[in-house]
Amino acid sequence: MKMPFKSGFRVSSPYGWRIDPLTGERAWHSGIDLVGADRDVLAAVGGSVLKSRIVTDRTDATWEWGNYVSVFGDDGRIYYYCHLAERTAEAGGRIEVGQRVGIEGATGRVTGVHLHFEVRNPSNYGTQDPAEILGIPNESGYVWKPVAPYIEQASPWAADAVAWAVEKGILKGRGGDDYALQEPITREEICVMLHRCREVL
Repeated sequence: MKMPFKSGFRVSSPYGWRIDPLTGERAWHSGIDLVGADRDVLAAVGGSVLKSRIVTDRTDATWEWGNYVSVFGDDGRIYYYCHLAERTAEAGGRIEVGQRVGIEGATGRVTGVHLHFEVRNPSNYGTQDPAEILGIPNESGYVWKPVAPYIEQASPWAADAVAWAVEKGILKGRGGDDYALQEPITREEICVMLHRCREVL
C-alpha cells in the first residue's frame, strides 16, 4: 500500500458521518478527503483501470466525483480517485502502485481543491474506511508526512523493514549515533539500534 501523495497530505474531511459543507446537514461521507502537499495523485495499489472519465450529467450520481479514475486493485478492492483536475490513467489499462493517476483538482461537487479517495468492496459495492486501509487516523486535520526521504534509498527487499525501523524510532538516519544508508555502520551504531529495538518491543 502506498500513500496517494508522495510529499504528504492533510485530511480535510474524514470517512463517515459529517456535516455536509454545502448543505449544512448531517450526511454520510463515503470516502476521505485529502489535500496534497503536492498535486500528483499516485496509485495506492496496482491494478486494472476500470474507468477514467468525467460525468457532467447531474442525473448520474457520479457527477459529484467530477473527473475521476477507478481502479480494480490487485488486493480485490475498487479504488476511486475523484475531483481530479486531470486524469493520466486510461480506462482498460494497467496501473502500478505509485504510478500517477492524475492531478489533484476541484471538479464535480467540491468546495476546494482536494482528492476524494474512496474504497469499495466489489461483492456488495459497500464502502470501506480508507483511513484504516491507509493506516492513518480517520481524523480531520491529521497530517501525514513521509517518514524520511532517505527511505527511498533502501533496497526494495528492505524498504518495509527500513520504514518500520524509522517509524518506531529505531533508525533515525544520518547522525553521530545512527546508521546512514549507503554508508558503513559501526559496532556502536548497531548497539544503539538494538537497544532501541528492546525498548520498542
